[in-house]
Amino acid sequence: MIFMRIQTAILGLFCLFLLASCTKNEDVTIIRLDQQLFSGQSPDSIRAVLNRNPAIAQLYFNANGAGNDTSVVHELTNRIANPALNEFNRQIQAEFGDLTDLRKQLGEAFANIKKDFPDFQSPKIATVVTGFMGPDLVVTDSLIVIGLDYFVGPKAKFLPPANEFPQYILRRYDKDHLVPAIVFAISDKYNATNRTDQTMLADMVYYGKGYVFTKTMLPNTADSLVIGYTDKQLTQTFNAQDVVWAHFIDNQLLYQTNPAIKQRYLNERPFTAEIGKDCPGAIGRWVGWRIVSMFFDEHSSVSIADLMHNADARQIFEQSGYKGQNE
Repeated sequence: MIFMRIQTAILGLFCLFLLASCTKNEDVTIIRLDQQLFSGQSPDSIRAVLNRNPAIAQLYFNANGAGNDTSVVHELTNRIANPALNEFNRQIQAEFGDLTDLRKQLGEAFANIKKDFPDFQSPKIATVVTGFMGPDLVVTDSLIVIGLDYFVGPKAKFLPPANEFPQYILRRYDKDHLVPAIVFAISDKYNATNRTDQTMLADMVYYGKGYVFTKTMLPNTADSLVIGYTDKQLTQTFNAQDVVWAHFIDNQLLYQTNPAIKQRYLNERPFTAEIGKDCPGAIGRWVGWRIVSMFFDEHSSVSIADLMHNADARQIFEQSGYKGQNE
């Protein structure tokens, strides 16, 4: 009988633990502007859609006065009447369906963010299809607009313009990369920085904090989707990080403030030529992620909120103990 009572007590504690550790997903409101636009193809219909959604019209189309912006209405009408775009839209609708996966992923991320940052209010989500008339993604505190046409993947009938999106960036434009990109964008709101610190290290730590934030809010998401490297690039870079780190130290890059030099290591490039053709671009961001990850792992008392509010990049680096090690 005593055993039974103890067993029941343990079971009860286990259930309480599960309840405490499981965070209920946030409700996610998705406005299907893509479906609204294609449901009627006349100027009056387009105008009515924009007037019903003035915030989206302003944010995504820069439509001053929503449906009263005649140039936007005219351009959208011509595009949505185009048979090729209608065929593309059918492919997009088949690919994304009712957005159940997107809703679930965002709901999980928003719930995790709210748990650590109580002031967070889940933004509304809007989806659009325009044949690349607007940007791929716009993120604000209250509204996120997703150009679904950008995220269909490599088998899309149409791809974003190659002159704007080289192949090494274009391969990230699929459904799997979408939510991590949104969460990383949200991280900027909480990512405290010292604006007087213009060193490469400060920029590296900024990106590193953003990636740690993204991984914390999406714990089951692959690292490759967080940073946008391929699995092969991640493995090779991790195994060769002593070489990468030696390059940064030998060339005194951490406290470099020259913008032209900084962008070689922080900006998007097919590879970092200064280190080698197998070294991916934006390698400084990856090194920043390693630094911040080690700091965060070594300081269990530091919460994600504490980390994001820490604007002292040098302190994070020095207390991380990172020296190019791969253990």
